[in-house]
Amino acid sequence: MHADTLRRLHYAAAIACGVFAALVVHIALTILGGGLDTALRGDADERPATIAALAWWAVASAGFIGGWGAGAYLIAAARGRDFVYRLARRFLIALVFVAATAGGLMSKMDSNGGTAGVIVGLVVLGLGAVCAFCGARFAYLNAEQL
Repeated sequence: MHADTLRRLHYAAAIACGVFAALVVHIALTILGGGLDTALRGDADERPATIAALAWWAVASAGFIGGWGAGAYLIAAARGRDFVYRLARRFLIALVFVAATAGGLMSKMDSNGGTAGVIVGLVVLGLGAVCAFCGARFAYLNAEQL
């Protein structure tokens, strides 16, 4: 496969993993009652706004770390580092299991949905994509310097 095509596939996969990580964190925070939508659903109090701000940072951090981690994993796998490949594969399997469990729990909750839920979901998707791109780019810029 052409090196440029392989690099673009790696970028796309790293960004997708970062977005996936951001969505997993959003789902987990929503289940725990501290998601981005707490400011929309709560009173005009400071507490829901603080919780929403912390959730914003948690989702952005998860997207960045997920994009960076997946990018570093793909770089290590392309360079033939077997230990990193095996370790990361197990971690990704565990992450998918946690995401599926969290999604199943969220589907059983009664207070989901509505316009606020859709807006927050789209915001999380966009925020996760931007942060995952930045994380993947950071991983590949560091790899080029090595």
